[in-house]
Amino acid sequence: MEIKKVQLTTAKMANTYANGRLDFEPFFKYLESFIENGTSSDDMIPLFALERIKEIEHLNGKLCKHNLNAYKDILQLIYSLSVSLIDTAPKRYWALTTALAEEAFYGTEAFFDLANHQLVEQEIQGKMRTGSLLTNQEKLFYTLIFERLYGFSSNENSSIVYHQLNDQGEIVDYYDLDIDFKFVEIKAKKTLPTLDIGRLSENPSDSLFDWNTVINTVKLEDFELSGFSIVTFRKTSTEHTLRRIQSILLDLPTYNYHLFFADLEKIITPLLKGADTVFSLFPLFQLNGVPFFDYSITNKSILIAEAYTANKTFKINPELAGYLKHPHVIFYTNNATNGLRNTTSIFDERIGRSGVTTYLCIPLIHNHSLSGILEIYSHEQDQLDNETMQALSSLVPLLSQLSQDITLEFKKRIDDIIINRFTTIQPSVQWKFNHIAAQYIQELENDSRDAHIKAVVFEEVYPLYGAVDVKDSTIIRNASILKDFSFKVKQLAMLIDELSLDGKHKLIMTFSARVDQITESLDHISFDESMVKIIEFFRKDVQPFLEEARKQFPSKIEVIEHYAKHFFTNRETGEFYRNEFETSLRQINQLIGKELDHFNSFIQGNYPSYFQKFRTDGIEYDIYIGESITPQQPFSYEFINVFRRQQIISMARIALKAYHAKDILPLALETTQLIFINPHSIDISFREDERRFDVEGSLNIRYEIIKKRIDKIRIKRTKERLTQVNKIAIVYLSDEILEDLMLSIKAIYDMGIIEHTIEHLKLEDVQGIAGLKAIRLSVNLNYQDFS
Repeated sequence: MEIKKVQLTTAKMANTYANGRLDFEPFFKYLESFIENGTSSDDMIPLFALERIKEIEHLNGKLCKHNLNAYKDILQLIYSLSVSLIDTAPKRYWALTTALAEEAFYGTEAFFDLANHQLVEQEIQGKMRTGSLLTNQEKLFYTLIFERLYGFSSNENSSIVYHQLNDQGEIVDYYDLDIDFKFVEIKAKKTLPTLDIGRLSENPSDSLFDWNTVINTVKLEDFELSGFSIVTFRKTSTEHTLRRIQSILLDLPTYNYHLFFADLEKIITPLLKGADTVFSLFPLFQLNGVPFFDYSITNKSILIAEAYTANKTFKINPELAGYLKHPHVIFYTNNATNGLRNTTSIFDERIGRSGVTTYLCIPLIHNHSLSGILEIYSHEQDQLDNETMQALSSLVPLLSQLSQDITLEFKKRIDDIIINRFTTIQPSVQWKFNHIAAQYIQELENDSRDAHIKAVVFEEVYPLYGAVDVKDSTIIRNASILKDFSFKVKQLAMLIDELSLDGKHKLIMTFSARVDQITESLDHISFDESMVKIIEFFRKDVQPFLEEARKQFPSKIEVIEHYAKHFFTNRETGEFYRNEFETSLRQINQLIGKELDHFNSFIQGNYPSYFQKFRTDGIEYDIYIGESITPQQPFSYEFINVFRRQQIISMARIALKAYHAKDILPLALETTQLIFINPHSIDISFREDERRFDVEGSLNIRYEIIKKRIDKIRIKRTKERLTQVNKIAIVYLSDEILEDLMLSIKAIYDMGIIEHTIEHLKLEDVQGIAGLKAIRLSVNLNYQDFS
C-alpha cells in the first residue's frame, strides 16, 4: 500500500466546486453507527479506529491532502475493513479517492501501476442523456443529489469505464472503475429547489432526464461534498467487447462488409494476447444452395485457404464440403506442455504446414445450422491460453447471431438488387402484389368459381418524369460506324497494294473495282441502306476474296492475315471508333444512373414510391408518388414539392458531372436534361403482358402522349430545340404549378448550382397537344460542391 496522488480524469471540471474536501466525518458516523448497532465483540476495531483518528487529528489537524502520511495507519485500516482478510491477491486494484473519484491518494501498488499505464477515460453510459453537457464527475454529483437529497433513485451507473492503449494507440483492455460513495456526504448550502421529476423528463415512462432543464434547475454550486470514496478497477474486456458487438449489430445494414470486419477485428483485439494473434471470422454465405466465400473477407482463414485457385476464385474441395456438413471444434498446438490437448482433424496437416503454433476453429451455430466459422491462431507460443479461449467462448452465441444476421443481410441485398434492377416489382409496391396473390389463393382454397388474379391498380398517384439524353447520339454513332468502314477500306487498299507487287492479277483487279463501287455508292444513299450494303459487302465480297487470295498467294499468307483481322467484327481492331463511342456512352450512362440512384434513395427515404428507369441512348424515368402506394404513411402534397425540387437538383448534378466527364471520356459526349410536370394525379396499373406499370384510363393517357412528343420539341416560332446542353428544361401545361415551382427554383439558385437567368418559353404545338410552356435553367458550371 502506498500514498501517491494520481489524477483519474483528464476532463477539466466545468464546475470546480465539484471537488469535495477530504474529511473523516462520514467515516466517523459510519463507525459510530456500527458500534451502536453491533455486538460488544464487534466493537473493538471501530472503537480503536475512532480513538486513533482523534489522536492523529489532535496532533496533525483534520485530514487533508497535505497530511496524508500522518493518517497512513488509518488508511491501512480502511483497506483492511473494506477488503476481506481471506483475499490475499497481491494485485488487487484498490484505492481511496476524492469524493467524485477525480484523484486517488492512497491505494495498492497494482492500482497505481495500472492507473499510470495509458488508461483513457470514457463517458459514463446510462439513462442520463447528456451529450457533451456534463463531465463524468458532474454526472456522479447529480446522481448523489437525486439519491441522497431527493430520495429519487436514478438507477445510474456509478462506474467509469477506461480503456487501455498499447504503444500503437490500439485498445488492448477495458477496466471499470467501481466507486463506493459510502463515506461521501452531500449537503445543500441553501433551501433545496422544488423538483418536478415529470418536468425534468423527456419521457416520464422511461425516467429519462432532459439535462438542459436539469442544469438550469439544479445548480451544483448550491451543494457541497465531503469525505472520500473507495474505488476498485475491474477488468471488463469481455463485457465491453460483447456490448460493442451488440452495438455494431444495430448498424449492420449501413456497413460495407470489409469495413465491418475490420471494425470487428479491432473490437475483439482486447481479448487476444499479443499482436501476432490472428482473428478470422467469416459468415457462411449460400448462393444457389452452394457455399459462397469472399476472398477479401476470408483471406486470413487457414481452413479454406487451399480452396482458392491462383486467381482467387473459390472451388470447394471434398474435405471442406464434409466439414461444412458436419462442423466441429478444431484445436491444434505444437506445445503439449500447456495442458491443452489437440483434437483430431483431417485439417491437422494443413494447419501444421501453415507454421502456426496454436490454432482454434469454432463453428458458429445458429438455430442448429452453421452460420459461420471463427478461427483464432498464432505463430508465437503461449498466445492462445485457457483464459483467452474462455473469453472467446463467451462471445460465441453473439458471434453466431452476428454471422446469421450478416448472411441474412447479404441475402436481402441480393434480393433488393434483383427486385430493383431486374424486375418491375419494387419494394414500395410489393405489398400490393402480396395482397392480390393472397386474395387469389384464398379464393382457390374456398373453391370460388370466380377465382382470378385482380388487377394491380394504384389510384391518384403523382407522376414525376425526367429524361437525360445524349446530344446527337445517333449522328455520333453513325459517324463512328462510317469511320470504322473507312478505316477498313483503307486496310483493304493497303492489302491490294501489297498483293499487286507481284504484278496484276484478275482477282485483285475485280475486287479493287468492287471496293471503288461500294465506296462511291455510299455517298448517295441513306445511312440505313449504307449499313445493309456494308454488311453484305464484307460477307459476300471480302470474305470470298480473302479465301481465294490465300490460295493464289501462298507466300503472302502472313500479310493477308495481318490485314484480315481488321475486316470483321473484332472489338479491338475492326470497330475502334464505334467501340470508342459505345464505351463513352456506357460511362456517361453509368454516371447518370448513379445520380438517379442517389435521387431515388432520397425519395424512398422520405416517402416510399415507385421508380422505374428506361434505357435509351440516355436514361428516362418515371416516379409515381401517392398514398395508394404507401398507405401506411400519411401523404402530403408538400412531398411533391420537395421531390420536384430534388429532381431539379439531381438534373443539375447530372449536367455538371457530364460536363466535367468530357475530358476523361474516350469520346466527348454531352447531355440534355428534360423534366415534365403533370399538374394532376393519375391512375396506373400493372400490365402483365409487358411486366410494367402503365397509365390507366383515357384521361391519363394524355400524360404518356406528352412525354413522347416533347423530347425534340422546339420553342414557338423558332427552330431552336428546347433541350440544350448544360441546361435543364422544365415543361408544364398549367400555370397553377408556377408558384411552388418558382419557390423551389429560388431555393436551388441560393445553393449556387444554377445561374440566375431563368427563361420562360412558349412551345410549338405538336400532334394532339397545344399550349405547352417551359422554364429553362442554366447550370452553373463553376459549382464545385457536387461530389
